Amino acid sequence: MVYPRSDAQTLSAMIVTDDRDPPPARLIINPRAGRGRGRRYARRLRHYLERSGLRFRASFSRSQGDVERQAMLACDSGCRHVVVVGGDGTLHEAVNGILKAGTEAALGLIPLGTGNDFAKAVNLPMQWRAACDLVVGRIGERPRRIDAARCNDFYFANGLGIGLDACVTAASEGLKWLPGSLSYVAALVQVMAQGIPRTQARIVHDGQVLEQEISLAVACNGQYIGGVFHIAPRAVNDDGLLQLVVAEGISRRQVLTLAPKVIRGTHEGVPEATFIDGRHFIIETELPMIVEADGEVRYRDARRIEIQVLPGALGVLA
Repeated sequence: MVYPRSDAQTLSAMIVTDDRDPPPARLIINPRAGRGRGRRYARRLRHYLERSGLRFRASFSRSQGDVERQAMLACDSGCRHVVVVGGDGTLHEAVNGILKAGTEAALGLIPLGTGNDFAKAVNLPMQWRAACDLVVGRIGERPRRIDAARCNDFYFANGLGIGLDACVTAASEGLKWLPGSLSYVAALVQVMAQGIPRTQARIVHDGQVLEQEISLAVACNGQYIGGVFHIAPRAVNDDGLLQLVVAEGISRRQVLTLAPKVIRGTHEGVPEATFIDGRHFIIETELPMIVEADGEVRYRDARRIEIQVLPGALGVLA
């Protein structure tokens, strides 16, 4: 979304850019994150970080894809730390900007989003001041290395879903006005009313083949999706593996039974679910499917995706 000119001028007036060369950090704020919390908290965030002694250049993102563009430019100019303020979608763009630039820049996150799944995966505080303190404290240290993954022509850091999960993500885009993770729960109800997706799929994983009807397949680097769903309880983001969670073709009644278990993370023994640890996956489907990554819809009619884990590819300030 491109912001109106008046809004853009207002945002620009709130951000002060430090032009000293070279600033050790680039701060990119998504003003629309968390139903506008990014814009409302921008001044306080900037002042709090300045009082901590951090030198940085700051800017707002202005449209979809702009965080990725700004992060890539910052890396190309020699910036060593890219700190973003926002949710999982903001994080997703920053990861793509950093990894496409191919530098060793480390990523920091101040979580102000709806689900904040990545923040949970790296144990970031959800309170913004505590998150700022952690990021600033880590800047002078060696960044923590975690795995990332590549799917076709883009990267992701927390997880990628095809089928039911992606349909819920797409439906939640129009429900972000709901507080917290309720947008995902409401989106699930909406998708159930429309019908649970099902397609025949062929999944190749590290040389093995699984062929069955599926409603969902999620490649997990972190344990959570949608803010509340503990979908991959055994996923670890620095072990060089992804955990693929596959749900067979299921009905509305089965979704109602399984959803509470997925929220609690107690669904590993259910017959409808298969868990596969692996480094390389190819998923081919008979019907075109929606694909989401880190809570952002990437494809709406995919039939084939290829996923490869990238061990230790991402440095994080966590």
